[in-house]
Amino acid sequence: MIILGGVQIGHAGYSPGSTVETWQSGPNSAGGVSVRICYKNDTEKTIKYATFTVVPYNAVKDRVSCSISRKSEKYLSITGPIAPNAQNRPYWENCWYNNTISTVVLTKIEIEYMDGSKEALKGSDIRYGEIPKPAGCYVTTAVYGSYDCPQVWTLRRFRDNMLAGSWYGRAFIRTYYAVSPTLVRWFGETKWFQRLWRGPLDRLVDRLQSEGVENTPYNDRPW
Repeated sequence: MIILGGVQIGHAGYSPGSTVETWQSGPNSAGGVSVRICYKNDTEKTIKYATFTVVPYNAVKDRVSCSISRKSEKYLSITGPIAPNAQNRPYWENCWYNNTISTVVLTKIEIEYMDGSKEALKGSDIRYGEIPKPAGCYVTTAVYGSYDCPQVWTLRRFRDNMLAGSWYGRAFIRTYYAVSPTLVRWFGETKWFQRLWRGPLDRLVDRLQSEGVENTPYNDRPW
């Protein structure tokens, strides 16, 4: 089952005087409304696909539709694999064009697991709860979208089993955990920050995996 931390409407944009793209509330200047969903895979199975059905409403709780497509109900899909306990906050751009939209209601979640089993959640079956932010690997989690995914499992093993083996590696780890939370809090959701780190991290992950570092689920050493 998926646990939801929240469903938000807004758009990717810039605050006045800022050059950093962040998540903004409300429609964009063209009336486009995007949706962001925070979720966690709270099962012991890996998710293959998940589809969220959402419906927009205005401030007086009337169901509304897109002024261009004339459609109301929207189906938002994600493609896995989404490992057990993995969490993410994807968003879908310009689901509707309508300046009156003030909220959306999630009406259904359809899940297909890697083992072929399926699950459909409606109404009270949809679970909401607080989803804690990961305690480590801040930059890599921001780049790959999850603390529990093959790339981050590889990098966490590299940290614990290789970097931690030398004094300068341990110094780097301490510095990383002192600096990276602030960087991710400021820039972690911006596209330029994620692009900046994605290439170097992908190359490092490929090299580590070619050297035999595993990409399977992993429990951290405490830091």
